[in-house]
Parts: sequence; C-alpha cells; structure tokens
Amino acid sequence: MYRTSYCRVLSMSIAVVIAAAICVSVSSAQAAERPIQTVGEVNANDVYVRGGPSLNHYPLAKMNAGDRVSIVSDSGDWYEIRPPAGVFSYISADYVDMAGGQEGVVNGDNVRVRAGSVLADFAKLKYVVQTKLKKGANVTVLKRDADGFLRIKPPVGTTVWVSRKFVEPIPSGRSVPDLSPVMGTLVGDSDAGTVPATAIELAEADGAVSDDLSKIPETAQRTVLTGIDTDARAELSKPIVDREFSALIERYQAVADKGKDTVSGRYALARVGQLTDMASVVATVKRVRSLGEQADSKRKGYLEARAKIRSVRPPIPTELDAQGELRVSALYPPGSMPRRYRLIDRTGDIEKTIGYVELPPDSTIRVNDFLGRFVGVRAGAKRLQRGGIDPVPIFVVSELVLLNADGVGDVSQH
Repeated sequence: MYRTSYCRVLSMSIAVVIAAAICVSVSSAQAAERPIQTVGEVNANDVYVRGGPSLNHYPLAKMNAGDRVSIVSDSGDWYEIRPPAGVFSYISADYVDMAGGQEGVVNGDNVRVRAGSVLADFAKLKYVVQTKLKKGANVTVLKRDADGFLRIKPPVGTTVWVSRKFVEPIPSGRSVPDLSPVMGTLVGDSDAGTVPATAIELAEADGAVSDDLSKIPETAQRTVLTGIDTDARAELSKPIVDREFSALIERYQAVADKGKDTVSGRYALARVGQLTDMASVVATVKRVRSLGEQADSKRKGYLEARAKIRSVRPPIPTELDAQGELRVSALYPPGSMPRRYRLIDRTGDIEKTIGYVELPPDSTIRVNDFLGRFVGVRAGAKRLQRGGIDPVPIFVVSELVLLNADGVGDVSQH
C-alpha cells in the first residue's frame, strides 16, 4: 500500500511539473502576424533564445552581439520576439499530408506545434507548445526527423523569447535606411535603374524643350545627343553609388554651348541640370552610407568588447561544496516545501544526480536565474537523505555561483 501511494504521489508530482512546463500561451492556428513594437540589438555573445519567458523553458538557439531581433511585446524580464533565422518548429508527421515539394497540409484539428531547438543539448526536447493548427492549414516542411516529427518553418504568429537584459531597443531614427530605391524615384529612374523612354521629365523649361528627340530636326547635334543619352542610360543602370556623371555633364554642356537658343541646345542644358542634381544626390548617398558603415563598425567593436568584458571573470576564490546543472525536481516541484532542486552531473553518457539543493526559508536567492545552468554551490549545511538505494546529499545553500564549462566563476549572486 505504501509503495502504491508513493508511486501515485510521484506520478502526480511529475504531472504537475510537466503541466507547468507546457503552460505557455497558445495562439490559434490562423492568428495574424503581430505587429513589431520595435527592433532590438543583442549586446552580448551566446545569448539564448527560449521557448517561453523563463529559464525553465529550454533554449532554441543562440545569438551574438550585434544581431537584430523584432520585438512584439515584453513580459517582465523578457522580450517576446519573432523567431530569428534558423529557428524552427516541430509538428507530428501523422497530422501532415505532403502537397508537393516542401508544402504540407494539416489533416487534423487542434494539432500542436512545438518549439524545436537547433542546440544539440536540447534537440530532443519538444514540450513547449507554440500554437495549434486547424485542419487545412499550410506548413512549410524543412526536414523529417527519425522520431516521427517534421521540422517546419514557424507558423505565422509564432513567437519566442529572449532575456531583455541582453537586448537593447533601437530608438526610432537611429538606423540608416537604404536610400537607393527612393533616390531612383526622385531622379526619374524606373525600378530597373534605367531612364524612361521620354528624354526629359524633370527640367523642361517653359515648354520650349522637346520631350522626344524625334522632334528635334535631323542634325549633327541630334546625333550627338542620341549618343550621349545612350551613355546616360547605361550610367543610370549602375548601382547609385557607382554612378559618375561628370563626363556626361561636360558632353551635354558642349552641345548647349554651341547653341543655347536652339531646341537641341535647350535640351542639352536641361540634361545638364538633371545630371548635376543627380550627381549631388549620389554624393549625399555616398556620405550617408560611409557614415553608417563607420557607425556600424564602431558599434560592433563596442559590443564585442563589452561581451568580452562580461565573459572574463576571475576564478572563484573559495572552494565549492558541489557543482553541476541545476534542475527542477519532480519530487519537489515549485511551490512545495521544502524548496529543493536537483543538481545533476552531465559529463558522462547518463545524467547522474549529485544531490539536492535546498533553499532555507529566509533565502533571497533568485533561483530562476540559475535553473538549467551550470552552477557552483556553497552550502551553509549539508546532510544525507536516506531511504533510497544510495544516500543522496542535501546542500542547504548559502550561495549559488554561475560557472562556465571550465568550472570558473562567471557571475555570483547571494
């Protein structure tokens, strides 16, 4: 009877943990793409993107200093963002009919889509439900895994999370846009970067300038203008920062100087005005882009330097009582008493429980900052829990310290 009751309690505890883990917001299948509040820039290296707004949600990918994210909302210490490039979702292959190529169609109702991780240590985890798809919904299939799940492009409306302390929102107006399409419109370019068929449209003077070379009498000047126009079109087909108009301006000016009061002379003079304005625009765009590149280079160097400063920490000065990865315990789920967490060793082929970390009633340690991470434990007291196959040590913690892979201190918190 005791054994049966114990098993029931254990099963219920595990169920509570699983329920808590998957208790994330689930949107409907046809939810619209949520608008972006702002764009943010990552300020450190190896920043985790997670399936939900807490350290209890497994990491999906890593980002580095200078990476940009699209922020749609914030929740406490976390930003909700659109999935960065490379992040994918999972869906059971049983509920998807392939429609050709990478396109699939969902064949069931309320089919769960789960967050997938590109990180090897977390690749098998699928408990975070991102959304549910209705029958007939389309998905883009990226890969079929051996366990019966399909990797798919995250559906519209799907979001992921990143700690806001590692992201700096970019103030409106700070970034420098690409002005090429706008400049092309202003100077009369078509989308392909070529001059329209009409000869002049922006600098026609008092109605005396023809907009068609065919209206200029057949003269040597018309032949010259036709050749210059051909070369001008070729120059305008180049990217805006590669355009050079000085030679063309001189050639049009030479025609204008020979007869400013003639139709061909006024035509050439109008072209000089056009190309002079275009040359000024090109020079401005070059300066803007140069300043933008300099600013980006300096900002990237600053972020990389700051990321290195964060990662360089002195070794822990005093000896630790234990070290390992801190996890939520199925036997002691959040909210239970005593407050205990599982400390595991992942260096071998099988995860091994090192012991339990217990928080005293008066502890101010924010344990959520350490869950799922490699930590060192300094214990104010230590005792053994007996009754199992092997006694398990219990460390009554006085301090937790974040460690890197070499067991060197990174950040400490009392």
